[in-house]
Amino acid sequence: MADKGKVLITDKVDDLLIHGLQKLGYECDFRVGISQEEVDRIIYQFAGIIITTKTTLYKATLEKAAQLKWIARAGSGMEIVDVEFAKSKNIKCINSPEGNRNSVGEHAIGLLLALTHNIVRSSKQTEKLIWQVEENRVTEISGMTVGIIGYGNTGSYFAQKLKMFGVKILAYDKYKSNFGNDFVNESKMRDLFELCDAVSLHVPLTNETHHLANENFFNSFKKKIYFINTSRGKVVDTSALLNAIVHDKITGAGLDVLENENFLSLTSIEKTNLEQLIQTGKTIITPHVAGKSFSSQKRFAEVLLLKITEREQL
Repeated sequence: MADKGKVLITDKVDDLLIHGLQKLGYECDFRVGISQEEVDRIIYQFAGIIITTKTTLYKATLEKAAQLKWIARAGSGMEIVDVEFAKSKNIKCINSPEGNRNSVGEHAIGLLLALTHNIVRSSKQTEKLIWQVEENRVTEISGMTVGIIGYGNTGSYFAQKLKMFGVKILAYDKYKSNFGNDFVNESKMRDLFELCDAVSLHVPLTNETHHLANENFFNSFKKKIYFINTSRGKVVDTSALLNAIVHDKITGAGLDVLENENFLSLTSIEKTNLEQLIQTGKTIITPHVAGKSFSSQKRFAEVLLLKITEREQL
């Protein structure tokens, strides 16, 4: 196999991907935990790069990438890559949303059930030898109307898992049509605002979706809702979410993502908002782990290797 150059691997990946790249003729250079500054300094050496969420590939970095032929994202969100500039340099951008869609779908279900069944709150109380039954009477999701915003990989997998619970599913996707089926009703946003008891976000972070869930968004719902976000933190205006909870427009919120997930860099406002969200007792917050299952790492490798191999065959 001809030498096709070096691939920079910036985070842990499954051995399947490494062995596959080597069979394709690439030399793998492992730099797990590499800093952004170091990536900028050495990227000129590489024909390919594999990133997760810790490395950004914006224009300033890509301008230094003299040999780069492809970028592979182990995950879905491409907001950390200047895709348009990469395309202008004939750099192929590959991501792998298929790799963790099942895990994210399950996690969203878990957050919804944890909220409606008071699982986290009652568990914490019991740990303190507080036994409260009536105060933790659960709400069944059977019979609810659940809205899904964004019907891509994770949104559709969330819907598949929801169908067994006997809920009515309304799904809205601005860029898709004719995706409704026997258990999903393709809907307009006004339908979700009018009918939903719970809403889950499954959209990428773009200029268009930044602060999609803002004050006007939360005020538009006719009912108090359970709110789930496993997409990207900046899709939600945290201040607006807090305000909606305080003013009793939201029954509970399950968040796997936050606007700022680096707690060491929180501004005073961000820290206050986070503390107040927690103090409401109506939130469950997990540390961006929805897509990080033991199984998803191997699926990422399988998907990326397949797509890289297909690129090589073009």
